[in-house]
Amino acid sequence: MNKTAMKTTSKSTEMSDIRHMQRFLTRAFPTARITVDEPLAKGGVWSLDLFLPDYHLAVAWQKGKGFGIVSNDTHGYGEGADEVYETLENALPRIVELVANRHPTVPPQAVRLKQLREQRGLSQEEVARRLGSKQASISRAEARSDFLLSTLKKHAEALGAKLVVKMVFPDGEMELKLEEAK
Repeated sequence: MNKTAMKTTSKSTEMSDIRHMQRFLTRAFPTARITVDEPLAKGGVWSLDLFLPDYHLAVAWQKGKGFGIVSNDTHGYGEGADEVYETLENALPRIVELVANRHPTVPPQAVRLKQLREQRGLSQEEVARRLGSKQASISRAEARSDFLLSTLKKHAEALGAKLVVKMVFPDGEMELKLEEAK
């Protein structure tokens, strides 16, 4: 396949999820005004806005990052998504539910390590086994409020997650790279 054909295929693949969402939502909510904005740069963020007289929902999509959804009157510009879904199959039912019921999105709650472990259905012993440590060290870690990033990263991995650290500014947010400096 030549480079031009690859670029076209890549662009249409990128476009398909957000355009599929637009087509579905247009049929599901015929009175809504729906707009889609393409990213300014290759690999950038696509945005979809759905407007009804008494409701607004915004979706941001970026390849490899998933769908960020916001429908909350108190949400400020640049705060990031309230809800994030990896796939169209996961995002679309939630969007339909939100729009049909005119509900706001739910911002993520701050939680402690103990709550995350319990939500995942894991015991302190199991997390300790995965980390190669003792249950008592997990208990101490769950009681702490100050961590090294490397400790949080290990706990995230033991819970089957990836640690993401962001700096949130009034005009946007930036994810910090956690890999070691070379």
